[in-house]
Amino acid sequence: MDFDEYNTAYLLYAPAKNPQGWNLDLSEFGQALDDAFPEVRYQPEEGHAARLSFWAMSENGEEFDGFADNETRATIALSSTTVDEAATFILWLRDSYLPAPDLIRFTSELAYEREIETDWRIPATGDHARIADEIKQHLQVVAGG
Repeated sequence: MDFDEYNTAYLLYAPAKNPQGWNLDLSEFGQALDDAFPEVRYQPEEGHAARLSFWAMSENGEEFDGFADNETRATIALSSTTVDEAATFILWLRDSYLPAPDLIRFTSELAYEREIETDWRIPATGDHARIADEIKQHLQVVAGG
C-alpha cells in the first residue's frame, strides 16, 4: 500500500510520564497558530472547556483541521490528513511550539481501529522527510505490510 496520499486522523500527545509536559495553554496555542499560518480559525469547543477546535492553512495550501485538548493529557488531533500534511504540522509543533522536541507521541485512526495501543515517537530531530518516514513506518506496521 502506498501511504503517500493515504488520509487518516492522527492523535499527537504528550508522554504518559509527563502528560502536561507540553504546557498546552489553549489560548496560547490558538495565538501560535495565528502567528504561524496565514489562515486560521479556532474556538473553544462547546461543552468541552478544555478543548479548542481549530482549522489552519499553510502558505502552500495544506489544511489542518482538528482540536487541542489539555484536560488529562496534552493532546492534539488532526482529522483526515495525508502523511505529508501531518509531517508539516508536526514539524511546526515540535520546532516552533513545544518546550522540548522529544515530547511527541502519536498514533493514527488506523491503529485505533485495529486496537493497536502502542505509542509511536516523533523523532526529536530531523527534517520534514524524517518525520514523514516515521509516520509511514507507523502506517506500514499498523496495516501489516
